[in-house]
Amino acid sequence: MVLTMTTFCFGGFMREQVCTYMCPWPRIQAAMMDEETLTIGYRFWRGEPRGKHQRREDNSGLGHCVDCSACVNVCPMGIDIRDGQQLECITCALCIDACDDVMRRLNRPRGLIDYLALSDQSREIAGGAPRPVWRHVLRPRTMVYTALWALIGIGLVYALFVRSEVEFTVAPVRNPVFVTLADGSLRNIYEFRLRNKTGMPVTFQLGVDSTVDDMQMLVNGVAGTTVTVAADSISVRRVYLDVPASSEATKQHVSQVIFWIDSNTDDDRHYVQSVFNGRERR
Repeated sequence: MVLTMTTFCFGGFMREQVCTYMCPWPRIQAAMMDEETLTIGYRFWRGEPRGKHQRREDNSGLGHCVDCSACVNVCPMGIDIRDGQQLECITCALCIDACDDVMRRLNRPRGLIDYLALSDQSREIAGGAPRPVWRHVLRPRTMVYTALWALIGIGLVYALFVRSEVEFTVAPVRNPVFVTLADGSLRNIYEFRLRNKTGMPVTFQLGVDSTVDDMQMLVNGVAGTTVTVAADSISVRRVYLDVPASSEATKQHVSQVIFWIDSNTDDDRHYVQSVFNGRERR
């Protein structure tokens, strides 16, 4: 029980820190907001002064807020929206629902905490009605933002459809940089990540191009240089490049090599440039 509560509290704390300091959305949202933006806020001119409303007593000097802290209790970020807009607010609107439920039980109008714009504050304090929602939404600023986000969305969808169905990366293993085999030949080790983004198994043919003579490629775990990757999966393979002891590549610092793959679903050959490390050190 103690372990469960500790895990829950730590998880909640980490979630708050991630939302506050790591998530970029609060910064983006703050940069796009102005006085006409509809956001979650507290109508302090209705709610203050706060206080518990007692039966058989004159509560006329108190505002509508009964200081029940329901809005604070439901907030996943642990903030008090009555203190004003804060960076931690993720605009989940749970405080609106909690406050409206309390107002309903007290037979008071909803909206003590609600979506509102800063420009309507003085209007409502003077007893006027807030501007219609459509006047806050349909204006040049929001239209420009809508167009920009739509273009970004279209670009992401386009990138999704034109992306390659297969992909691979190569990472040389640096520890050790090279291995000297029993016959004196030199071996470099590489880690291949083969990505199959299709819904069916794909067979990859691995190869290498180099100016080094007598270079031999070996793939760990398979016979030959053909690897089959399951649908929607990534296969990690160790690949070895061996050169004989008499090769010039053993005496040089590095030699350029180009790895490539062919697949049975893609007509294009994919390349990744890398190096072969020799004994000579700079």
